[in-house]
Amino acid sequence: MKSLEARIEQLETQLAFQDDVIEQLNQQVIRQDQALTQLQAQVQLVYSRLKTLAQNLPGGNNESPLDERPPHY
Repeated sequence: MKSLEARIEQLETQLAFQDDVIEQLNQQVIRQDQALTQLQAQVQLVYSRLKTLAQNLPGGNNESPLDERPPHY
C-alpha cells in the first residue's frame, strides 16, 4: 500500500497535468473563437459586396442573385 505522502504527490502531479491540459484547451477555444469571429466578418463583407453588385446590375432590377430561382424551375 502506498504511503499517504506518495499518494498526495501522485495527486498533485495529476492535478498539475490536468491544469496544464485545461489551459491548453482554453487557449485553443480562444483561438477558434477569434477565427470564427473573423470568418463571420468576412462572410458579412462578401454578402454586402454581393448585394451591392446585384443592385448595380444592368437592367435595373434590385433583386439579389440569391433570390433568383434556379434554372430548373
